[in-house]
Amino acid sequence: MSTQTVYRLSFVDGLDGIHACQEPIPTPGQYEVLIKIHSVALNYRDIAIAQGNYPLPTIDKVIPVSDMAGEIIEVGKRITDFVVGDCVIPPISESYLYGTFKEGVDAYGSVADGMLREYVVLPANVLTKLPKSSVGFDQWAAVVGTGATIWNAFYGNRMLKPGDSVLLQGTR
Repeated sequence: MSTQTVYRLSFVDGLDGIHACQEPIPTPGQYEVLIKIHSVALNYRDIAIAQGNYPLPTIDKVIPVSDMAGEIIEVGKRITDFVVGDCVIPPISESYLYGTFKEGVDAYGSVADGMLREYVVLPANVLTKLPKSSVGFDQWAAVVGTGATIWNAFYGNRMLKPGDSVLLQGTR
């Protein structure tokens, strides 16, 4: 069986708590795909988890980082929407795709293993296929956290109400 390098947060002491280990490359089930991770994006949330400052639950020895961009290298037998070679990004959680936040969801890099590894198996139905473009994996990996930040601004701890103002920085 082939192995991959996986980085786990072995103790909460900042980024020094991240250690490399070898683990098996997973095999996709019939509704899953195997993705070669090309790039990950490090967010404030990842630092807060590593330092023990994250206010929501985390698991011991979690694989950190929620955001990645990668390429499908194997598809499950029942998958028809993706093919080997498709480039994809995941959401921050498999079960939390829309609506109001529910505490305890399986967010990657906190209560579910994240993306700081070489390969990951994910359900195909949660993935977003990337268009062919000049945008690279590094830029696509950063899109995941951006979307979550925007969502949180509108629906997070304090939902916007009619009449509230929103500041959009970097616009003309």
